[in-house]
Amino acid sequence: MAGLLVLIGAGCLALRLHPQNQAPIARGDSVWRLTYHIGFRADAPGARVWVAFPQDTPHARVYRQRLRHSEMRTERLRSGPAGSRAVTAVTHRAGAFQLRAECDIHLSQHASWRPGTTATVATVDARAKLLQSEKTIQLDSPAVRAVLDQLGTAATSQTDLVERLFEYCVVHLRVGGEDAPNDAAAALQQGVATWLGRARAMVALCRAGKIPARLVTGFELCPNSNAQPHVWVEVRADDQWQPYDLENGFARELPHHFVPVQANGTRIVRATGVGNLRVDCSIVRLPPTVGAVNPRNGRLADVVDLTRLPLDMHEVLALLLLLPFGAVVTVVFRTIVGIQTFGTFTPTLLAMSFVYADWRTGLAVFAAVLALGLASRALLDRLELLMVPRLSVVLTLVVLCMVFGVSALDHFQVTPSPQAVLLPMVILTMTVERFYLTTVEDSIPYALQLLGGTLIVAFFCFLVLRWAEVGWMILRFPEIHFFTVAALILLGRYTGYRMTELRRFRSTADSDTTLVHHSEPRP
Repeated sequence: MAGLLVLIGAGCLALRLHPQNQAPIARGDSVWRLTYHIGFRADAPGARVWVAFPQDTPHARVYRQRLRHSEMRTERLRSGPAGSRAVTAVTHRAGAFQLRAECDIHLSQHASWRPGTTATVATVDARAKLLQSEKTIQLDSPAVRAVLDQLGTAATSQTDLVERLFEYCVVHLRVGGEDAPNDAAAALQQGVATWLGRARAMVALCRAGKIPARLVTGFELCPNSNAQPHVWVEVRADDQWQPYDLENGFARELPHHFVPVQANGTRIVRATGVGNLRVDCSIVRLPPTVGAVNPRNGRLADVVDLTRLPLDMHEVLALLLLLPFGAVVTVVFRTIVGIQTFGTFTPTLLAMSFVYADWRTGLAVFAAVLALGLASRALLDRLELLMVPRLSVVLTLVVLCMVFGVSALDHFQVTPSPQAVLLPMVILTMTVERFYLTTVEDSIPYALQLLGGTLIVAFFCFLVLRWAEVGWMILRFPEIHFFTVAALILLGRYTGYRMTELRRFRSTADSDTTLVHHSEPRP
């Protein structure tokens, strides 16, 4: 059976890698890699770096993303209120750090994708934010009001007013050097500005005319070893966002190779508690790779292509696909080594809680939950409660401990993310329940022995689950788990001695040898 599974897995891999079974990208399409090289010095532990990644558009799809770093904890990929993707990295010490962020993008000349819904102005708060004055976008400036009064009287509609404001900024605002005004008021007063100052001037004019507008920062996908972020304006008119590029003169529609990164902002990397922040960007063209192909609508075989799923799901799916490897580690330790644990999947789930959160936070939560479980056991024994109410009291105490623990961390400005607390708390509470039941049914020493074995196996499972490169590989080739099942079948048929049993039977073997020696007849 194991050999058959190996053959099936090898056949599936061969079929997936065969050129005829890989849909080539369409004529005129291309694949690009955008890379951020980020360097900084953290002033103290807990410094945070926020990195924005490109958004999907009808012409561009982000199909792979990697964040390479050392000695940092990353929070999960999330979508911000403006539709931007962002990852936050947190340092554990002071000193110099290097980050490398890579993003692979499939670019199409045709509108091949329907991106997720971006931010709208349906709510009152969202609309008010896009109509308010800012430090560099001054709506109450006399220069802003003068230009708006001059152009607003002749406009026949909102779209017409936006077109007039765009033309005014392009024609009447001359582009100056680095010392030119960078804000809307000074740009309109002096008639000269930087490229960013011109964009801010148009945003200020639109907002003063009660038209929601925002700055958008992105990139133009073309080979460039020193790529610079490009800023344009988006205006909410006719119930849709319309782009206006004052630098290149594009109005209401941008070329297909323009990719937005950050909406309502000009920085693709932000940081707190750091110094000497440096960001270098590069763009290179890549050959077509797995994951960059166009999905063929109607093909049932597309179901096994996990790379076609939204990018926000890739990291979670990669971690889930690593869980069978954790099961292999658990089987090896239980069957070959002979270490006993709480259940079969508890070490793997425990390791997953540490990976999904942070191992330092996970250990702190584990220690707190375990200590509380032991303390509550001693207190609840006096009440002589039934098992289920007793465990429910333990759960309540654990929840209260975690809530006030998070509040205490927030007091010291070290607030952990929700996933760093909730998932470990759920899994560790289950572990405490097993530990508690074992102490009642057997003894505390035996429960501690099982707990130690669980932690040892969970440590090795943690080393496997945090292997991100293998997770991404299995995401591309999930049929690798045919080999995993084959390995589990072979391990399941093992009937030899466990390593921990060798010591147990060594004394018996020595005594048998002694008996045989003394029973031999003398010559």
